[in-house]
This record gives sequence, C-alpha cells and structure tokens, in this order.
Amino acid sequence: MKAYFVTRFGPPEVLKIREVPRPEPGKGDVLVRVKCIGLNFAEVFGRLGVYPGIPDPPFVPGIECSGVIESIGAGVKGLKRGDRVMVFSRQGSYAEYVCTRAEYVLRMPKNMSFDVGASLNVAYFSAYHGLITLANLRKGEKVLVHAAAGGVGTAAIQIGKYLGAEIFATVGSDAKMEMVKQQGADHVVNYRTNDFAQYVRTESSGYGVDIVLDSVGGSVFKKGWRLLAPMGRYVLFGFAAVTGKRSINKLRAFKQAISMPWIFPPGIVSRNVSLMGFNLYFLTHKVAYFQAMAETIMRWYRRKIIRPVLGRKFTFDRIVDAHAFLQSRNSVGKVVVEVEGGR
Repeated sequence: MKAYFVTRFGPPEVLKIREVPRPEPGKGDVLVRVKCIGLNFAEVFGRLGVYPGIPDPPFVPGIECSGVIESIGAGVKGLKRGDRVMVFSRQGSYAEYVCTRAEYVLRMPKNMSFDVGASLNVAYFSAYHGLITLANLRKGEKVLVHAAAGGVGTAAIQIGKYLGAEIFATVGSDAKMEMVKQQGADHVVNYRTNDFAQYVRTESSGYGVDIVLDSVGGSVFKKGWRLLAPMGRYVLFGFAAVTGKRSINKLRAFKQAISMPWIFPPGIVSRNVSLMGFNLYFLTHKVAYFQAMAETIMRWYRRKIIRPVLGRKFTFDRIVDAHAFLQSRNSVGKVVVEVEGGR
C-alpha cells in the first residue's frame, strides 16, 4: 500500500510517499481501507516537530479518516467487513489502509458521504470537550471563538448556538466573515483589520465574554484573557500563532511567546476566572468518554443540528499541497484529502 511519511521535521515537502506492506489487524484491531482523510492543524505541528508526544521520523501521520472495513482482528464485536466507518486514531491515517483499535471506529449513517465522515471526529470532539465538558456552557452565555472559520471554529459555533449561546467570532478575512455569519455567529470581526478586543467590549456593552475558545495563543491569548467576565472560563487548545507559512518562524514564535502574560494564581482567585487547556491526543485512553461524545455528536448530526463545513478538497497525490494550504491559514472549514473518492 501507499503511505505518506514525515521523513524529517520541516516544511510540507518533508512528506514523502512510500510503498509499505499493508498492516494486519491484531486482537481488538480493525483494518480500514481509507476513502477520505480529514486534515488537522495538529498534524502541521507534528510535521514541524513541535507537537508533544509525536514519534521521531519517519512516521505516518494522520488522526482521522473515513473508509470501509477490510478485515477485523480477534475479539472485535459490533463491526464487520464492508462496514462504512469513521476512524479516530493517534497516527497512521495518511495511507491507503489504516489499522486502529476497534473502540475508535464508528459506523457511518447510510446517507453520510466519506468526506463528511472524515470531518466530524476531531473538530466536533474538540468543540464539545472545550465548550461543554470543560467550560460547562450555559444558555445565554457569551462565547468568543477564535479561528472561527476553521473546522473546530465552525463546529463550536454550531454547538454553541444550539445550546443558546451568544457567539463572538474572529476571522482573518472579510470573505470568512460572511461564511461564519451563515453558520450562526452573532458578532464577527476581522482581527487583521480591527482590534477584536475593543470590538467585543463594544458589542457586549463592556461586559466581555463568559467563555473563550482559543487555538491561536500568543498575543491573542493576552487580549482574550482580559475579556473574561467574572466566572469566565478560558479554554486554550492550540498555538497556531507561532507558525509561519511553511515552517516555525522562530522570531515570530519568540514574540508570540513573550506576549503571553504570566498568570498569577492569586489574580485568578480575585478575578473569579478559570484557565483550562486540553489536547485530545493525550486523552485517547478515555474510551468511554470518547464513545459518549461520539454518540451525542451523531445524534445531533441525524437531527441536522450540526453539519461539517467542507472546505477545499485535495487528491491523495497532493497531500503536500494540502498541508501548505492548511498551514497558510487561508482555509475555510475542513480540509479533506480524497484517497479513493469522497462519496
């Protein structure tokens, strides 16, 4: 089979395709013939070598995909050869076949396309975990979503609106503003041309927000932290601010790092605010939790409460281009790679 390897840490071109033996499922495993791959910014960080826990090169990246079960290992129940499935894996989905634990394989509804199936897991797990599990979102609260035009951002808007939140969203272009408004955001600002913090203060009549969902970090964190109202919760789950268009911009990374304020614990106490963070990569042992999230997300999908926003699609031979596009931060919605057709 063909698989893409991170041959060394660096720009998109370090991804090289190789011919390798097809894996065989062991006990409790499922082998899936990959149809579509969902790209995530975490994989950009993994390729750059700045993602915690990432293997040393060479390795096959990729944490989510959709496809058809090719074979199953001993002890697997509830799944069979030929099932159309979504897969959440720690690594390995940038390939024609992926072998993963059965508990992270979920059958797709009959009317779901493979491109949609490859777009649900990470984005909606992240939005659910950040907004519901950690921030304990309540109806009527004000939520600030950064990078709102991306996969997690659009998922957070959809979930937040369903739960009755007032959504403030930041994006990097006027074109993205319109799309985010269509997703249901109540207030949208282009952070490249306007001070988003001042915009939020004005639109909230000085209140600020109850929750911030931040995958950017750096100076964005500094401004967002100051926007928290009493009993506010700040959820940090990424540091996209430190990346350049092709690699880690060391000067930019340094400037962004020093722009983040020191958090003085007594200050948190007196302000009545909370800082939380998460990385789904290190939560995969929480099997029952992930399965419960997946059940809720699939129920919302069937009820048409949520719908992944599909952005640009690439063919399997253009994964390098797909990575470059995702890292440029010009993408809208979920970037998908079609391995064997997306329907």
